[in-house]
Amino acid sequence: MESSSLDRIISLGRMAEEAPDLEAAQAAFEFIERESADPVTRLNARLHLIDISLLMDPNPNLGRTQKAYEDLMQQYGYQANTLQLQISYANFLTFRMGEASEAIRILKKCLDLPMSNYTEGYVKLNLGDILVYTQRFNEALINFSQVQKRLKNDIMGQQARYKVAQTSFYKGDFDWALTQLKVLRNSTSQLIANDAMQLSLIISDNSLEDSTQTALRKYARADLLRYQQKKEEALQVLGELLEQHKGERIEDEALLMQGRLLEEKGDFSGARLSYIKIIEFFGRDILADDAHFALAELYRTRLQEPEKAMEHYREIIFNFQDSYYFPQSRRQFRILRGDPVN
Repeated sequence: MESSSLDRIISLGRMAEEAPDLEAAQAAFEFIERESADPVTRLNARLHLIDISLLMDPNPNLGRTQKAYEDLMQQYGYQANTLQLQISYANFLTFRMGEASEAIRILKKCLDLPMSNYTEGYVKLNLGDILVYTQRFNEALINFSQVQKRLKNDIMGQQARYKVAQTSFYKGDFDWALTQLKVLRNSTSQLIANDAMQLSLIISDNSLEDSTQTALRKYARADLLRYQQKKEEALQVLGELLEQHKGERIEDEALLMQGRLLEEKGDFSGARLSYIKIIEFFGRDILADDAHFALAELYRTRLQEPEKAMEHYREIIFNFQDSYYFPQSRRQFRILRGDPVN
């Protein structure tokens, strides 16, 4: 099959995976793995299929998945053009199996290979993420800072700067985090700029209100626990924060994180309540569009209530036209209304 045709199917598979239409994505990548003559393309398809299988099964057989990764490691070994395998496996070991030390060993071994600055940056960003998971913050910051300096004019350099800010936030070094985030507000990536704006507002708003930064430190602790996939512990910290700091600026941020964690757990009614509280009590504040979009997506993808989803997409379309979520909301609203969409 021609590579241009396969490229189109790869793009369709990725779009379906993000949608998420997991069955369509699975069919696309199974076709690519079967039909492609290129071993790297086949490997990428297999890695997508592993990710999809983990998303499709709420209680996946992690031992079987680990064996699939080990078989691929045996087949491909350590090569500069297949490092996506080592990175994918390292992230699986860390965030699914809790085996970060082995993941760190794998990625450090990768760095011994000859590679471009861009590829090295990609490995170091992932290594830094895993070091943050283990709370080896200073070592993570070294890796992120190296990428930031070497690729400062590239989007990857901006991602590295954001990770420096985020890691500093987890450490409780809020001033340094804020310094990095101010630079990123003008990022060429809208997603990075949006994330930087939100985190900088969390820090600045809550530092002004509380000079001891007690609530902010609790929020940062909950955010780190969420990052470490310790959802129950994160929810416990958020519950304490919401009880002890009711009416403070941090409340809407805590509610948004709470809603997202509850949604990940499958507690859709609890998540819905968290998002509704933001809309009811903080409907004019900076996170109102986040809450409307989260609620719309919840109604559309989980609760199967398209009419209610349309209500919240409509809110963003008419009242939050500068929102990051505006293009997605307009598209989903039109699809639900039955309009033809390109």
